[in-house]
Amino acid sequence: MAHDLLIKNGTVVDGTGSPAYGADVAIDGEKIAAIGKNLGSGKKEIDAKGNIVAPGFIDSHTHMDAFVVQYPNGNPVVNYGVTSIVIGDCGASCAPVPPKPEPRQVLVQYLRRVLDKYVDDKDWRWNTFGEYLNYIDGKVAINVLPLMPHSPVRLTVMGEAAYGRAANPEELDAMKKMVRDGMELGAIGFSTSPRGGPAIHAGTPSTFAEHDEIIALANVAAEYGGCFQFNGFQMILQPESGVPEMLTKIKTLQIGNEFRVRPGAKAAGMQSIKYMEEAQKRGQDIYGVVIPYQHIRRFNLDDCFLFNGLPTWEAIKNSSDLKAKLRDKDIRRKIEQERVACEGKLEFPEWHGWDRVVFEHLEKPELKKLELKNVEEISRLTEKAPVDAFFDTWLEDNLNSAICYHGLANAHPELLAEMIKSDTSLIGTDVGAHLDRFFWHGAPTRVLGYWTREKNLFSLEQAVHKITGFAAKKLRLNRGVLKEGMPADLTVFDADKIDDLVSKRLPDMVDAQEVRRHPPGMKAVVVNGTTVVEDGQCNDVFPGKVRRQQLCLAN
Repeated sequence: MAHDLLIKNGTVVDGTGSPAYGADVAIDGEKIAAIGKNLGSGKKEIDAKGNIVAPGFIDSHTHMDAFVVQYPNGNPVVNYGVTSIVIGDCGASCAPVPPKPEPRQVLVQYLRRVLDKYVDDKDWRWNTFGEYLNYIDGKVAINVLPLMPHSPVRLTVMGEAAYGRAANPEELDAMKKMVRDGMELGAIGFSTSPRGGPAIHAGTPSTFAEHDEIIALANVAAEYGGCFQFNGFQMILQPESGVPEMLTKIKTLQIGNEFRVRPGAKAAGMQSIKYMEEAQKRGQDIYGVVIPYQHIRRFNLDDCFLFNGLPTWEAIKNSSDLKAKLRDKDIRRKIEQERVACEGKLEFPEWHGWDRVVFEHLEKPELKKLELKNVEEISRLTEKAPVDAFFDTWLEDNLNSAICYHGLANAHPELLAEMIKSDTSLIGTDVGAHLDRFFWHGAPTRVLGYWTREKNLFSLEQAVHKITGFAAKKLRLNRGVLKEGMPADLTVFDADKIDDLVSKRLPDMVDAQEVRRHPPGMKAVVVNGTTVVEDGQCNDVFPGKVRRQQLCLAN
């Protein structure tokens, strides 16, 4: 009798880190029926000759709560082989929805600030957390691992007081009940954004919570084997923040977002790894989410963050004859010298060279040939010093150019490599937030392509393990490896061609067009036995699971 699906002639990389081997994979229903040779035929067959057959990739940090409603196929991450995503991160989500109008609007405005302007409560067909899960159940192509988000819980229980004060005992009890109910409905844990974290979260409801409130709510999730997710990762190195002590009192898996190296804080990278390694030895199960990219910042004359604070730039930037001053080579040299020496009260306190500065868009047609080239490349083409190549190009374009700096964070490649490879890190994409600059939806293929194929940071088996079996084990998922009887979440890809696309050219925005771009080398993606992506096309099938009880190991 034919199997429902047969993936044949491929090379299996099973997600455990074990050596690859040639085999076919047979799938019946939602499960892997057999792995081996001569498995018979399939009602549907995928010829994986020349391709890797691996578990579906796991995205440990997203903000796709509304995206999975807007893009039920799982775009943009399913395109890149992701079959399971965590949502509800950083204490932010579109469920539960506060019943009172003002707190509801506070939630909407908060989400527009920390995610993006696309958030619109007119699209919400739910109020409670359970209603949200019911709404997306059967309507998503990928598996969704929801966290109970602190700020919506706080707003629902406390109303306007949620963004003004600490909770009283009755309110805390009501929040504990809501988290408990959420866990029983299918949440995989609890998330928050504590006070002192990223500036963009300042003043949001969860930042008004005392640490004892966070501990109490996180430990409710812990009773169910659930995890605790928090942002403001840098605070683990700041005892005065109280966060390190808080974490010692939370008795479950802890996942910190924003494990990245900030400008002027290079030492924090290895210090964070050491902190987590030592904490793990003490029995504290803590990990940091790494985005495997350098962060970017786009700028122009009106927002010239790269030069803001340099004494010479500050003296001339508002001049009526700015263009004339920028033609002065002595002034250029002073700006460059101050930039290299990091003099002044700088908005950006590091300098990594002109090759980080890229002209993305140039207005003048005769300059289009220089688009997407960095200043060092333009310097070689024009046979000018880099500082002159920069200012001459900018001036020739009437200072109207759109310029991009690569390395706003994670500017040190060798350190980023250590963070990615470390057993203290999980890989995430942050998809759904800041659509004009968070272009990381190809993170798993960035690990497989750039970091593995080009930089040899991992063997292929290690790289696949990092984004499948390793993450699955930490999140206590019942998938992440290829083994008979396991849920059939798989990817089929060409290891020589797989690529993340955005590294070659950044999109202007993660919009409806960008989310539907498919990378080279991804032949097929299978979720719970159903083929959801094949040969660069999403199929309109929706086999994703949305509850802990379906996706995680039992306590």
